[in-house]
Amino acid sequence: MPQAKAFFAAEQSAAQEDQPAKLRLLPGGRRQHKGEMRNARRIPINCQVKIRVTESGETVYGTTKDLSVDGVSLITDYVPRFGQLLDIHVLPPQGSTIKPLRALVQVRRCVKQGSSRSYEIGTAILKIRE
Repeated sequence: MPQAKAFFAAEQSAAQEDQPAKLRLLPGGRRQHKGEMRNARRIPINCQVKIRVTESGETVYGTTKDLSVDGVSLITDYVPRFGQLLDIHVLPPQGSTIKPLRALVQVRRCVKQGSSRSYEIGTAILKIRE
């Protein structure tokens, strides 16, 4: 949905001050394809991930599905609440020189994966820990 933003001329006369502000539409937030909710590009990645629930301290394990600039999708048996905070520790593939990723993420969606017991959790990255 386009957003409206008020703008004012640098020099306004006294008569114009009594009139309401003019609104201008700003482009943004438009989807490239139907069904696509993200603005950032996703990179498929299959790495082991350690997930710690910040409220309870419970630790569960899973795998990553994809990664983007602002979020990560995880596959796990754990079912979180919407908005729940999770500490994740993504281990790089074996033999890789890339450092592990540690981040604080917030749950945005959780979808059951077919007939299996696993769930796809979509998260937004709030803070990179390392």
